[in-house]
Amino acid sequence: MRLFRATAAVSAVFALAACGVPVAGNAVPAGIQTVVTTAPSTPTVTVAPPPTQTMIVPTTVVPPRAYVPAGSQWYAQSSWIYAQPWITITPAAGQTSCQWLFARGYSYAQAYAAWAQNGYPASWSATGDGYPCQKSYGMQH
Repeated sequence: MRLFRATAAVSAVFALAACGVPVAGNAVPAGIQTVVTTAPSTPTVTVAPPPTQTMIVPTTVVPPRAYVPAGSQWYAQSSWIYAQPWITITPAAGQTSCQWLFARGYSYAQAYAAWAQNGYPASWSATGDGYPCQKSYGMQH
């Protein structure tokens, strides 16, 4: 019976060794391989910029105009402006054309017409917003 046990034990050792399972007390190579798993790397994507374009923009030189009249007001309509009699403005020394018109009792619409008839001089609009004589007549828009 001892022989049977010894044979069974040796058979068990050889059987386990063949499976790669280590047996206590015996230095049997297990044949285990080391497996290294790496995550897939993010692919490098190179994006080329769009092709450059050269645009040639033609420029037109327009002679500067001092002011564009405020065309939404009834007194700014050219048909009304040029239907008004010409006002000869002769301000005193130190007096502006607007002050002269205001002192003589002209309405704002008449002052606006005089401004238009005189070519929209920049000196008549202190704010440069397309409305003349605002210092004399106040805001009119």
